[in-house]
Amino acid sequence: MAHLHLRYLLALALVHAVLSSGVFELKIHSFHTAQRICRRHRDCHIFFRICLKHPEDVISAEPPCTFGTGQTNVIRADHTSISSSAPIRVPFHFKWPGTFSLIIEAWNAESPTEYTDNQNNLVSRLATRRRLAIGEDWSQDVHFGEQSELRYSYHVFCDEYYFGDGCADYCRPRDDTLGHYTCDEEGNRICLEGWKGNYCSEPICSTDCSERHGYCEAPGGCTCRMGWQGPSCNECVRYPGCLHGTCSQPWQCNCHEGWGGLFCDQDLTTSTAKLPRHPC
Repeated sequence: MAHLHLRYLLALALVHAVLSSGVFELKIHSFHTAQRICRRHRDCHIFFRICLKHPEDVISAEPPCTFGTGQTNVIRADHTSISSSAPIRVPFHFKWPGTFSLIIEAWNAESPTEYTDNQNNLVSRLATRRRLAIGEDWSQDVHFGEQSELRYSYHVFCDEYYFGDGCADYCRPRDDTLGHYTCDEEGNRICLEGWKGNYCSEPICSTDCSERHGYCEAPGGCTCRMGWQGPSCNECVRYPGCLHGTCSQPWQCNCHEGWGGLFCDQDLTTSTAKLPRHPC
C-alpha cells in the first residue's frame, strides 16, 4: 500500500505544477482623466496593466510583481475616458495570503494591436494595499487621482479542485488505483461505496470476512491468508494428509477420539481389541 501512496504524491506534485491554485480577477469599469489620452489626431487606444505583489508599507512600482501580472487588450477610447473592459486574470500557484499590494497602470497604445513600455505613454498609475478573502463576490473600489478617476472591482477565487481559505487544499475526484472518492464543498475526500482509508484506496471486504485471517483486493471480496480457508477465512487448514483429525491453528492434526498417528489414520479401537488377553 505504501507504494500506492508514493505514486499518489508524485501524481499530485505533477498536477500542482501544471494547474493554478486560484485566480485573482480585476475588472476596469471606467476611467476618466483631465488630460488628453491621445497625443495625435487619430483614434484613441489604451490598455491597462496590473501588478500584484506582496504587501508593502511603501509600494514600489518596480518589479518584480511577486504574485503575478496581467493586462487588458487594447481598448478603443475617446480623448479623455474609456468604459468597461474584459477582466484581467492573474492565476497564482500558492496559498492566498489575504493581504496584497496592487498597482494599476493606464497606458496609451501606439496602435490597436501594439503594446508599449515607453514611459512617455504612461497615462496614470495607482498603487494601493488591500485585504481580500477568497470568494466569488466582487469588491468595488474607486481611485481619485490628481487628474483622473478610476472605478474598478476585483475578487479572488479558488481554481477547480482547490479549496480552503487560501486555496491550499487540493482534492480532485477519482476512481482508479490511486483512490476512489469524491470531494465535498470544503475539499474533504468522501470515499465511494466499498472503499475506506485516508486516500480511499483500501477495499471494504465482505461483512463476514475474518479481519485477522482474510483480506480483499476489491470491495465485497474475501481472500484467505495462507493456512486458512472457507467463505469467511475462519477455518484453519489441517496438516496435509490428516484423515480423522481437526485443527485450531493451521497445519495441526488433532485426532478425534479413537484415532491416533501422525495423520490420525490409525484406528486405536481396533488395535486395542486385537490385544491378547492375559489370564487373571
